[in-house]
Amino acid sequence: MSTQKSNSKLVICNTNIHPGETANLAMPLPERYSCSPLFMPIRVIHGKKKGPTVVIYSGLKGTELNGLQIVNRLIESTPVEEVSGTIIAIPVMNIFGLTYYPSTIPMAEDLTDCFPGNEEGSFRERIASIVTEEILKKADICIELQTGGINHNILPQVYCNFEDKKAQKHATLFQTPVITNFPEEENNLRDTIKELHTELFVYQAGEAVRFDENAIDLGVKGIKNLMKALDMLKEQPSYHNKPSYSRDEDWISTHRGGILTSQVTLGQTIKAGDRIGTISDPFGTGVAEYITTEQEGIVVGMNTSPLVHEGLPVYKIASFIDYDKAETKIEEWDKKQPDSYINQ
Repeated sequence: MSTQKSNSKLVICNTNIHPGETANLAMPLPERYSCSPLFMPIRVIHGKKKGPTVVIYSGLKGTELNGLQIVNRLIESTPVEEVSGTIIAIPVMNIFGLTYYPSTIPMAEDLTDCFPGNEEGSFRERIASIVTEEILKKADICIELQTGGINHNILPQVYCNFEDKKAQKHATLFQTPVITNFPEEENNLRDTIKELHTELFVYQAGEAVRFDENAIDLGVKGIKNLMKALDMLKEQPSYHNKPSYSRDEDWISTHRGGILTSQVTLGQTIKAGDRIGTISDPFGTGVAEYITTEQEGIVVGMNTSPLVHEGLPVYKIASFIDYDKAETKIEEWDKKQPDSYINQ
């Protein structure tokens, strides 16, 4: 007979969710000028047995479609009777960014700057306030699902706080080839979660407004593997992949506009001074310009459109202490994927 404690009732937006129940909620958002209602879909699995509460959210810009698919596939493939603890999932946090794409109305912007929110503030601050009070404050662990931007493909990786050794160990459970330390720039959403003493992981893979089946499958498996380690699922977690750790990543931007021809692929190791692409005049006049790198590293992000403007970020380079070791690990990881990144 199990000695594990029973879960308690969960309340989200005045809705009671009892242990052993699943729920699809529509969280009311602030009114628009048309007075028509707007809701944020919330999907919940509330296990009968007590355990951690994992909050998973995607769509901060509204265009991260991989994250949307990861959330829905995770929920649909996880029976409530197998879960100890609770999963609270938001497929798309920025409803405006999705429903009004590709319009560039104010609400299509990233919501991260608005947290922790203000219930009497701007439209976006009120949304952030509702999410903070109703969702984030219930979390033991938060998982943010991201993609690259439009026409910017990202090698699957996880961001976490390297100062938190427990979080760093948990990050390996996503089984991505690279784990990166959180960048130092200000992020109000990340700061809010940190102040709530909640572990945060950011899974980033693929590009905006595109489905990447390999990235989606890896995301679902990675979250489930973390849940196994947290005893939310009965199976034992897998540690078969040993990731490489990166403390710094920088984008290389173009110095002119034109046609981009890439000479590298995601996951490829480059040396300082390597030519990694060329930009040429679309009309065949003038001399092509080489794009070179001043640093040694591995390509973890790249532009996928041949049409580039001056100043556009085109290659994201991650730095590692031991490049040869990192290259070997990423190549080994790549061989296990159904669709290779390096040999595209």
